[in-house]
Amino acid sequence: MTDQNHLNRIFCVAFSAVCLGTLADVGIGQSPEPNAQQSPSVEKKVEERVIVHEGELPILISAPHGGTLSIEGVQPREGKGMETGPKGFFTGRDGGTQELAEEVVVAIGKKFGKKPYAVISATHRRFLDPNRPPSIAYEDEDAKPVYDRYHQAMLRFATQIMNERKHGLLIDIHGQGTSRETVFRGTNNGKTVERLKQRFGEQALVGEQSLFGLLKKQGWKVYPDPFDGREKAGFTGGYIVQTYGSHNAIGLDAVQLEFGAEYRTTGVRKKIAAQIADAVFEYSQLYHTPETLASP
Repeated sequence: MTDQNHLNRIFCVAFSAVCLGTLADVGIGQSPEPNAQQSPSVEKKVEERVIVHEGELPILISAPHGGTLSIEGVQPREGKGMETGPKGFFTGRDGGTQELAEEVVVAIGKKFGKKPYAVISATHRRFLDPNRPPSIAYEDEDAKPVYDRYHQAMLRFATQIMNERKHGLLIDIHGQGTSRETVFRGTNNGKTVERLKQRFGEQALVGEQSLFGLLKKQGWKVYPDPFDGREKAGFTGGYIVQTYGSHNAIGLDAVQLEFGAEYRTTGVRKKIAAQIADAVFEYSQLYHTPETLASP
């Protein structure tokens, strides 16, 4: 199956789920039933490799590259014959991003009094890359259940938020080694926040009260700055924001954040998470109605 066909299939299934008003009928987001090939103990190991948090807010936190675990029976990926580069084969780990994402979930919960949704990989990128299409993400079929758990949860949460709230925010957390003190924005130069721009105009992406503007107010060094500049090549947003961004029928306003090392170290992660929560709270007051933030 081609990458485009795979993407089309995801959204066709999701659209059907919206029309039916339930995901149970199509099985999206549900764990596979145990069978001869997949025992309960195997299911538990799959669950441990992708951390999934149910939420109450129209906010979804994703972090695909910070894990450290292997997958039993799966050898590290080799990438033979695969394209490399920002959208190709790579096995480097985004150190500290799993922990940062978990801190962000806690901080947002404290700030709002309600929890965000979250999907966080605990698996090392050597074995699996959830931010790539299946053809690049894994090489051993035994890794597929872990990949499926990540994307079934992402699709289930995005669809649930869209069914109940009509719009929402996806923050995809990554790490980069280009600039220790910088956070790069990735929205495919505005494509993955299409619904936000339609509702509030271009300034919702590039203005002082955009999410990036609010993060800069926290004292962060951000790029692009000015915010209406082009996003840095290689950091414009990968498979996750392209798949679940609001340019799609079932998609949230999706922003990839590429954090330099100074934002990911043990001593600062709690502070950075609190600053993200503050910025997201202010963002939500501007772009999410009280009805949207209320419990469904």
